[in-house]
Amino acid sequence: MKNLLLASLLLVSFTAYGADPNEITPENVLRIMNEYRAQELLPPLALERRLTQAADDRMQHMEDEGFWSHTSPSGVSPFTWVRVRAYQFSKVGENLANGFETARVLVESWMESPGHRANIMSPDFEDVGLSIIDGSTQGPATGRSIVALFGRQQAAAQVARSH
Repeated sequence: MKNLLLASLLLVSFTAYGADPNEITPENVLRIMNEYRAQELLPPLALERRLTQAADDRMQHMEDEGFWSHTSPSGVSPFTWVRVRAYQFSKVGENLANGFETARVLVESWMESPGHRANIMSPDFEDVGLSIIDGSTQGPATGRSIVALFGRQQAAAQVARSH
């Protein structure tokens, strides 16, 4: 009985705190990207609210129009959503991924792609916003789809000059 109670408490604790390091969550994806950055002595990326909102807007746009690409069929840039959310950037980038089941395999696949790796490892990026959905923007599918928007905010002086 004692072992059953302990196992139940561990299960509740594990479930309640989302402690599964393999689940594709913003926290796990960020943690794994920052593990790679730390190996190269780069500062960690931080989850940024406006970039996360922009990534959510971007994902919704792709769902609404039924596409999966860096540029929409009508020519809308992914960075449109960053501007809509008033993230004043000096540099911005995007990673997309779909069909993944675990955070580790997702980030490892990005690290094997030169362009995706460059975004994760760029010393020019300090922030990231992540949007994650089950399935695909083009209909039912296995795995999860992920939008990552990377950015660096403009210095305050640059923002003041632009207004």
